[in-house]
Amino acid sequence: MLLELNIENFAIIENMKIEFDRGLNVLTGETGSGKSIIIDSLGLVLGARANKDIIKHGEDYAFIEAIFSCYSDDIKKTLKDYGLEIGELIVVSKKIQRNGPTITRINNRAITTQVLSKIAIKLIDIFAQHETISLMDNKNQLKLIDDFSGDKHKELLKELDKVVSDIDSLKKEYQDKSNLETNKEREIDLLEYQINEIDEANLTEYDESELTEDFNKFSNMTNTITKLTEAKSIIDSSYDSANIEDILDKVILNITEVSKYNKDIKYIEDELEDIRYRISDISKNLDSYIESMEVDEEKLNFLQSRIDLVNTIKTKYGNTIKEINEFYEKTYERLEFLKNFEKNLKVLSDKIKSLEYKAIEIAKVISKNRKETANLVQDNITKEIKELNIPNAKFKINIKEKELGHDGIDKIEFLISPNKGQELMPMSKVASGGEMSRIMLGFKSIIAKKDNIPTLVFDEIDTGISGKTAQIVGRKIKNLSKGRQIIVISHLPQIVALADTHFLINKDTLSDTTISTITKLNDEDRVDELARLIGGEKISEYTLATAKEMIGDE
Repeated sequence: MLLELNIENFAIIENMKIEFDRGLNVLTGETGSGKSIIIDSLGLVLGARANKDIIKHGEDYAFIEAIFSCYSDDIKKTLKDYGLEIGELIVVSKKIQRNGPTITRINNRAITTQVLSKIAIKLIDIFAQHETISLMDNKNQLKLIDDFSGDKHKELLKELDKVVSDIDSLKKEYQDKSNLETNKEREIDLLEYQINEIDEANLTEYDESELTEDFNKFSNMTNTITKLTEAKSIIDSSYDSANIEDILDKVILNITEVSKYNKDIKYIEDELEDIRYRISDISKNLDSYIESMEVDEEKLNFLQSRIDLVNTIKTKYGNTIKEINEFYEKTYERLEFLKNFEKNLKVLSDKIKSLEYKAIEIAKVISKNRKETANLVQDNITKEIKELNIPNAKFKINIKEKELGHDGIDKIEFLISPNKGQELMPMSKVASGGEMSRIMLGFKSIIAKKDNIPTLVFDEIDTGISGKTAQIVGRKIKNLSKGRQIIVISHLPQIVALADTHFLINKDTLSDTTISTITKLNDEDRVDELARLIGGEKISEYTLATAKEMIGDE
């Protein structure tokens, strides 16, 4: 249930707080006072697109907050699914900033419009005049029947949509590949050349890194021999008639003498001995390595050629051996397809036919469900609109077969004959504004029963009706309010008189600005407002008595 609506800086509303009650809440006021603006603000906070033009002139932002009670286990589960806080209240807010982003929150946590729509649809249903136009669209009529057909039906629709998407994708692939017939031989030649070039290169992991290392090694062979020979000469060179090894021998001898009676430096003697032998080994190893080295021009030329080949292949087919191999696999696959062109097209064609058969079978089940649902909805709507003072009306849901699509094989059209002897025709061509309002009320009645929506909002539900019809519509709305909260904007006394809670919207001019205000009426003020609706601005004893009588008959 909607407990409270707070509005700041929205159109002509400066600051408004509305505390709604259970049952039937009615909003009245003169034309232009801001009644529909209130419903518009409620629609915005619950997911409608926000336009910055609605921000009150001279202000930087508009803010709307709707507070709902949170009793339903279904709503609590939905909140939990989206990681939102669960408590006794659901607080939905939207801040529309003139120079910043629009931010929507639920229970003080920012959320997306998509998440909001999943939650809002379980809290409230707002009916405005544009929904009447929407109901005349065949696609929306189909969606309405699907909504009534249950969860298993909706799962079938998802499965069908997936299968038809796969069919569309395969058909596009088939068409694209069929178009290859003209240039097939030319492409085969190119693919074979590319495959042969990569095959002949016979690339390995060695070519990725070690090839360059070997090339660098061989191209610097002369410099390597020179540097190593110089290092060996330094080790073997004499200084004061002694090379490095001789000098170490003398040092070791002195340390050995001392260590005989000073054990603390024995470790130095050991380390020097180790260094002595290591230098000796290094000298021998350098000798051996230098003797094994030679400048191999032939090997160097081979490595240079190999690097050039690898770089050429990389330039054409990929920056790494891995990328080149991936290119090779795709090219080979493509070549195999072209060489078996007709066979592969047949495989694709068979896949398409198999999926089309599957889609048709699913679509037939969906169609059967829709026809069963359509019969139930048709009977319920006929009953509803007869109760809403269209006694001779006939309502029919016509289902014709169409070509398979993402939504199945059904084309649905709502037909109506409002008057006796009148032919069944599409609603858009027959129904008047008043009839459409009542038909929509009938739909809302059965939708509300099915979905268990706790709050229904009606704006302009009384368009084109008066007198006895208005009284019947009022009674229907009143009956609906016994099981849920109803919020109605109305100018008809027959509906207003039935209110459990009555709000009056006024438009006031202060200095150079216009603002809209709201008042919850007490019993006396309610009589006065109803008398104004009955007799206009001039309220007489008669209109007051009539207003009291209508409220008393509530």
